Amino acid sequence: MLVYQKFKMMYSSMDLKYLIIVFLFSLILSAQKNQTEDDLGTQEVTVVKSYRPNLKNVFKISSIPEIADSLIQKKQKVNYTFKSVPVISTFIPNKATPLKLKRQKVNRFHNSYISGGVGIQSEMLMNFSSMVSLDRYQSAGLSLRYNSLGGIPGTIMESTEKRLTLNMLHQYKERNMRVDSDLRFDSQRHNFYGLKDIKWENIPSFRASVVNPLQRLNYLSLRSKWQWYDNALSKLNFNTHITTDYFDSTEYIIKINALFRIPMFGNYLELIPDFELINSNFTRGYYIDEPLAFKNSLTQLKTQFLNVGRRLNFRAGVNGFILSNSQSKFKLYPIVELTYKSSNGKIVPFFNYKGGYKLNSFTSLSLKNPYVAPTLDIQPTEVDQDINLGFDAYPSSGLSLKMVAIYCKFIDYPMFLRFPYDNFNNDISFRLGNSYGVIYDATEKKGMSTSISINLSEFNRISLITSYFDYKRHNDEPVWNTPSLTIDINGNFKLGQKLFFQFTGNYISSRDVADHIITSNELSEKSTLLQDKLGSMFSTSLSVTWKINSEWDLFYRNNIFYGNVTSRWAYYQNQTQLNLLGIRHKFDINL
Repeated sequence: MLVYQKFKMMYSSMDLKYLIIVFLFSLILSAQKNQTEDDLGTQEVTVVKSYRPNLKNVFKISSIPEIADSLIQKKQKVNYTFKSVPVISTFIPNKATPLKLKRQKVNRFHNSYISGGVGIQSEMLMNFSSMVSLDRYQSAGLSLRYNSLGGIPGTIMESTEKRLTLNMLHQYKERNMRVDSDLRFDSQRHNFYGLKDIKWENIPSFRASVVNPLQRLNYLSLRSKWQWYDNALSKLNFNTHITTDYFDSTEYIIKINALFRIPMFGNYLELIPDFELINSNFTRGYYIDEPLAFKNSLTQLKTQFLNVGRRLNFRAGVNGFILSNSQSKFKLYPIVELTYKSSNGKIVPFFNYKGGYKLNSFTSLSLKNPYVAPTLDIQPTEVDQDINLGFDAYPSSGLSLKMVAIYCKFIDYPMFLRFPYDNFNNDISFRLGNSYGVIYDATEKKGMSTSISINLSEFNRISLITSYFDYKRHNDEPVWNTPSLTIDINGNFKLGQKLFFQFTGNYISSRDVADHIITSNELSEKSTLLQDKLGSMFSTSLSVTWKINSEWDLFYRNNIFYGNVTSRWAYYQNQTQLNLLGIRHKFDINL
């Protein structure tokens, strides 16, 4: 029986399959027949007029049907009661005491401050500084600094000093660019008081009571620095300077440079155009009573290939110079820079080779030596070779070391040399053998420079920089007023939360100097030079700041000069010791 039922089910299933196949086949035959019957064939149709479609109005259902939702129900009122169950407990909780937390003092930084101080030797200091945000992209700042110093005892002529600095800043930052601009004015008022140690009463042409030794140097500069982070034009700098003095000297400086960085083969091609123009004018020369004018311009294009590797980085290219003054010069200098980073990154040796021209100016020379005469020979300096070989080392956290061997060959190295005494000075202050001129000569410079920096913490750090160079002129004459050894030490220390210390030390070795012998009543450019040695100089500066609170500081500053020589320049002695006490107030300015 069971076998029969299985056979019957199988048979029924086969019949159903056959029926479906026969039905589909008949449908296909019917469709083909209808297609044959409906075929109109090829007929000719004549169009009487263009087709204009017309739609009839259709019936629209305007009523909105109501949906009967079985899930929507009326709220039912529920009545419930609580059954009270008594609980017996012997637990008595302790009274909670509040947790005592130590207050963390947050250092509040103010965007402005004003300070002032007075000291011995009629020293006075006033300072104001502020930097405020204009919006999320811009900030502006203003700083004003004034300090004065009384005269030095024992000088024949007045020896007071006054300095004024006014600086206005503006900063604009976006995601892809940044612009920094500043307008700065510096005024230095000092005197040509550095007279030779002789019996001036025996010099008939010298009248101290009539001579006004004042010199006032004014520097006005406008600088703007543009920087892009994702552009072929990476940097653009514009600088302009105007320098004047008490003797109607004027100098104009314009400098424009840019940096184009173009990606190439996974590296970069850098193009650096640079233009500088210096126009210097003096009312008269030192040896001739005629105006002096110097116009020097320097155009250069630096083309270099920059490879940035994992360990080895190098720059290679050429720098082309066009120098225009009394005569035009064109010269090419190679550029080679190599840097290698060790596997652990603790030692980074480097090698640099370059050359080129550098424009000198009354501005740059007077900033190095404020006692230059307002009549100078302004000439460019050509560096035929400039080679640096050294390394940067990072032995441990907070410790860095740099050591570099340097060789430079100058075609015309600038040196400061005192002008002779003018017996026909007409009571002009800088014509008394107390001012400096500049001379140029072929010079070699070779030596070594080292620097060590130790960062113990955020506030405790110390650095030491030592430089030793041997200078040699082509005729074995001395390189005037150029020390061979300089040492600079700087330190910042914090004691507790209230006391801050700053320390600086500066050492300058002895240097060759020369004076013109006063032997006649004439002024001669070829007067006899008396060679001498100016002793070494060592000075220290210590500043102590006591933080009274977040808004008030009390500070003390001490400056000491050691030895018989207390100045970088001969016969210009500084105060042997200065002490100044001041107070500083910090506050906020909101715009």
